Amino acid sequence: MLPLQLFTMSRIVQLTTQIFSDEAAQQKAVEMIKKRDHNEMAVLFPDTHVEPLFAALSELPVPIQARSYAPGQGKLKAVEWAQELGAKVVEQWTLVDGVFTADPEKVATAEIIAQLNYREAQELASAGTGLLDREALALAEQLGVEIHIRSIYQAASGIGTVIDAEGGDKGMKAVSAVSDVALISITGVAFEGVAGIDATAFGALSNEGISVKLVSQASSERSLGLVVSQGDAQRAVASLEKAFEGVRGTAIKATEGLTILNIVGRHNYALERAIYELRRNNVWMHLIANSVEGHQISLVIRGTNEKKALEVVHSALLGQYKRLNVFCFGKGLVGGTFIRQVLESAEHVKEKRHLDVRLIGVADSTKSLFSPEGLSEGWKEELKQSTATNDPVAIAQQLKDSGLTNLVVVDNTADEHLTSFYPEFVKVGCDLVASNKKGNAREQAFYDDLRKLLVRKGKTFKYETNVGAGLPLVDTLLQLHHSHDRITRIKGVFSGSMSFLFNTFSASDRNFTDVLNEAQSSGYTEPDPREDLNGMDVARKLLILARTVEVKAEISEVSIQNLIPEAFQNEQPYEDFKSCFPALDEHYAAVKRALKKDEVLRYVGDLEIDPSGKASLKVELATVAKSSPLGGIQGSDSLFEIYTEGYGDHPMVIQGAGAGAEVTARGVFSDVLRLG
Repeated sequence: MLPLQLFTMSRIVQLTTQIFSDEAAQQKAVEMIKKRDHNEMAVLFPDTHVEPLFAALSELPVPIQARSYAPGQGKLKAVEWAQELGAKVVEQWTLVDGVFTADPEKVATAEIIAQLNYREAQELASAGTGLLDREALALAEQLGVEIHIRSIYQAASGIGTVIDAEGGDKGMKAVSAVSDVALISITGVAFEGVAGIDATAFGALSNEGISVKLVSQASSERSLGLVVSQGDAQRAVASLEKAFEGVRGTAIKATEGLTILNIVGRHNYALERAIYELRRNNVWMHLIANSVEGHQISLVIRGTNEKKALEVVHSALLGQYKRLNVFCFGKGLVGGTFIRQVLESAEHVKEKRHLDVRLIGVADSTKSLFSPEGLSEGWKEELKQSTATNDPVAIAQQLKDSGLTNLVVVDNTADEHLTSFYPEFVKVGCDLVASNKKGNAREQAFYDDLRKLLVRKGKTFKYETNVGAGLPLVDTLLQLHHSHDRITRIKGVFSGSMSFLFNTFSASDRNFTDVLNEAQSSGYTEPDPREDLNGMDVARKLLILARTVEVKAEISEVSIQNLIPEAFQNEQPYEDFKSCFPALDEHYAAVKRALKKDEVLRYVGDLEIDPSGKASLKVELATVAKSSPLGGIQGSDSLFEIYTEGYGDHPMVIQGAGAGAEVTARGVFSDVLRLG
């Protein structure tokens, strides 16, 4: 030991063993000690590194108090020495910046906890935070000694964690994990009302030198759950079986491969929020326990879900941002626009919504790209170079195995086959967002089964853009329906593409197919416009709105007027279909000549629901007055009239852009944001 000076120190500086594993850190420590006022500090260092530090400190112009400590004893020795010297602060210099809200290697968004009180720090020590020692903290609390934990590189700054009597703000402080544990379940029909069951169990384990990390007991007294280290699990089962031998109906089993997730701090809704978010991410709990003082909640989960669970709970209770991990199907007009909008808006959404929307992958009609760290601006080229399959089952498994939290699958295709795999994505923990309307317009049984699965898995399906592009139609209908304002009729121009077609055709002298070509080139119609002209697009939208208000119907029950004359409805490539354009122009010219001066054409969807709940669904080319709401729309606007018992004969009208990649993609983006 170096020469001691006989006066009171203000602080003890403990150099942790980690510092001496890094030559630069060791040099930095010596440099910092040389700069300090040696009359106010004493240095404690590991006895495994006496020689290099002794040599450095011997060169100091004035003597400094220094002692060494044996491995594992440094934290307690520092507080004991503070008691001896009357020091009021112990500085713990290490290689990390302080105590974090979670392990930064497992939770990228973990942050330094600026202040903790002694009790919170002891809970974190018990929960597996290696920087902290319960015995040292208990003594520090008794003596009123503050503990400052800082990186050697931040020792001169205020960055780090201060542990004192006051601590910082109340509330949640940290999430940690204790890995590789096992749950020992003891059940017995003869336990109820029998004294000494717990004592028997703990005595048996104590005799084997097995420590119990967590205990839970049912109020029925029929079961007892004990969590032990996984390495002790089989010995624990054997000792308990022996202890309860002869007790009628006793069953003892071990569930291995588990993790204790510890939530430290006080918050009235912490447990509720944690369980909700874990359930949404397919993480289930084997056991739940709460400390008597309410400062710690412990959840026992499967070990394979540890990283995911830490991220989920940290984000829900402590995170500055909630991260949504989004996989996109479709990179066409809407899909590509959606990806661009998300990438461009990322920082704005973080600032305004505290949401980190991360695009983790994209699939087109032939291949896929998976990037857990997020798509780059060069994603199109990366997708071209990718050799990964676009098989939805393989992608669902990849998402499940990724361990990523808050998964969202976005479908911006027009592929009905892809919708068959929606249940697979829900099963692996994904929420769904779709501009693709074909999933919601499939057979009623598929629709119903998907909704049941969504409820069972705690997931959500957002589909606002199925009807009306970015207009707030679906959400409005749901609000009216849930408030018990019975919807009696929904009527309107459902298709932005058909709106543009007939608004333009009715108001000009152009040929019908000239306007059709413009609608196609502008992205208003499907690549094959016959998918719009045959009425199926509007019929699907009408059916989706009917189902949104709980009308059960099939697409076959929708009366549809096909806009392609029957003579031209045969199957043929679209390029061949163009040979019919002259006849199509002649047909619609005749329809237009039959209009009165104050009339225009509109392709209208109409849903009527009688008081018994029976509905009629109809799609037709209608003649309407120019002065009517339907007759007054322009461009590609859609218009919806919603009649309810509350609104009577004066419908609620929703009108706006009903087609176009920008507004549709923005509507999809809005649906994604609602999941945050």
